[in-house]
Amino acid sequence: MDIFLAHEDSLKVLRHARRTGDLALIPADREAIQRDHGRIDASSLVSALPGDVLAPTRAQPVSLRFADDASRSQCGIVRAVPNLARLPDGSYLELISSSGGPLPAAAGEPVHVFVEAAGLSLLSAAQSLGELVRRERLTRNAALVRLSGFIMELCGSYARDPLSPSAGEVAYDLPPVSSVAEATSFLESVSGLHGHTLANMAAGYANDGSGSTMETLWYHAFCLPPRLGGMHLQRPLQNAPLEWPDEVSNLVSHQTMRPDFYWALYHAACEHQGKDHASEEALAEDCDRARDYELCGIDYFPVTKKDARSEKAVRAFLAQLVEKFAPYEGPSFKRRMRQRLDDPDVVLARSVLLSQLRPASQRWQDEDA
Repeated sequence: MDIFLAHEDSLKVLRHARRTGDLALIPADREAIQRDHGRIDASSLVSALPGDVLAPTRAQPVSLRFADDASRSQCGIVRAVPNLARLPDGSYLELISSSGGPLPAAAGEPVHVFVEAAGLSLLSAAQSLGELVRRERLTRNAALVRLSGFIMELCGSYARDPLSPSAGEVAYDLPPVSSVAEATSFLESVSGLHGHTLANMAAGYANDGSGSTMETLWYHAFCLPPRLGGMHLQRPLQNAPLEWPDEVSNLVSHQTMRPDFYWALYHAACEHQGKDHASEEALAEDCDRARDYELCGIDYFPVTKKDARSEKAVRAFLAQLVEKFAPYEGPSFKRRMRQRLDDPDVVLARSVLLSQLRPASQRWQDEDA
């Protein structure tokens, strides 16, 4: 029996698999999509799914994708989604055990569980958010910001909680599911499917390498166009290793570092201080990092959760970056950036950006409200 999860149910299992040491994900080959998937048996389906994130019932059926309308399952705990046959290679990932073997069989029958790969997962999210836009429950710009943040999670090293993505605990230091380039390539091959335009636009704004929800928020504040609340700054490298110059290699405390954000043009690095830095050990590490950056001619800008407590606080931090970057740009740079900082429409868009990307645990009362 083959189980091709779809939409939100697929995303729950994808996030669960990334966070669980007993599971792994591998690309599904084309033969898996084209073969006879077998009849969906309710008891086998329930036993094959991770019960702590998915427990389908008649009242809450699970979304599964099928080749076409004719192959839809009539199982009472399944919500059938057609069009599997229309999807290209790279659409799905197979869920396997971390040892490389298949998942345990259900009732003696081999079971293969598949989840949507990053590109298809983004497309599914775009379809859901697009419906909210059409019903005027969400603006198109808010949907684009949320989708761009979503694909950066899958192309980054963190995973949100499967059951409580906004407020739950985030898992860190995970291998990415995909890259933005791979997701974009997938979207180019499914241009006729619903939600494609919104998904493709969101992928165009996203970046690889984000290490946390707050890094994703700050990347968007730095780099999105002003109509979406960003400053449209040059895209930084995220969490990419920096090699120090040979002349200081015997002086620095770290032989290499991976700043959250690094702009080579501006000789600047920015890091989000998301952990407790009050201990003596943490303070010593912060000092070592700051000195290492200074020795290598890199200006170091730490940013904390306080800097994201409100739109006004974000604007103040962005103004500091602009001041630092201005000497490396043309004479009109500072004027253009100041306009983006203070324009009422951009300020409103920046507030929308924060509302879509700031974790629930850090959504304090906005001081500007």
